[in-house]
Amino acid sequence: NTPLHIACINKAPLEVVAALLNVWPDVAKEKDADGNIPLHAACRNRALPLEVTTLLVNNWLSYKENRTNEAIMSSQTHTARCTEHVEVLFSHLFALYNNDTYNHPPKEIMDYFICIQWWNGATLVLDRDPAVIKTMGLDTKVMADFLS
Repeated sequence: NTPLHIACINKAPLEVVAALLNVWPDVAKEKDADGNIPLHAACRNRALPLEVTTLLVNNWLSYKENRTNEAIMSSQTHTARCTEHVEVLFSHLFALYNNDTYNHPPKEIMDYFICIQWWNGATLVLDRDPAVIKTMGLDTKVMADFLS
């Protein structure tokens, strides 16, 4: 296990997890002996707050190879024991990457990510479905500033 795996298992506060990621950013994609990344360890720990999980997801998704359907959907099996808030976060993320617009339309996913202030998640929605901009009700003058 890496120090980040251990921190996630032992319910480390956000500041500790952030410090570990600052010192060793690539640790987010390091696997333990069972093939689990620290994000998976965090998901198994029901006591970890949403802020810690979103920090781990942000870091993990900062690597292009993790922003694929296969990579995102492979994490689905690890979210069964998450807190309700983390389950909702992942259900929206999985819907976005699985093109499940019936259960979670892109506008709903965008609204949820904005509500929890997960700005990188909102950016993912824009990357995956740029047409969602049209559903946001932005003034065209504001839209130009928003997109620049």
